[in-house]
Amino acid sequence: MFIEPNIVVARVVFGGLGMIYVAYGKWKDLWQPKALGFGLMLFPYFVLSSMWLWIIGGILSLAIFIARD
Repeated sequence: MFIEPNIVVARVVFGGLGMIYVAYGKWKDLWQPKALGFGLMLFPYFVLSSMWLWIIGGILSLAIFIARD
């Protein structure tokens, strides 16, 4: 089975951002960045289209600016 390089790059990028968000949430003791981080790390397992992977990942990545207190 062939996996597109675009999908692999998106999974690495959003997984890395998710880890950063979780670490930031632990450091500041906030649940919103932790939830977004876990969402960023887990959603690529359920999305198979590269277009939707980038769209959903972009929305979740930018949601940190809306979710902060």
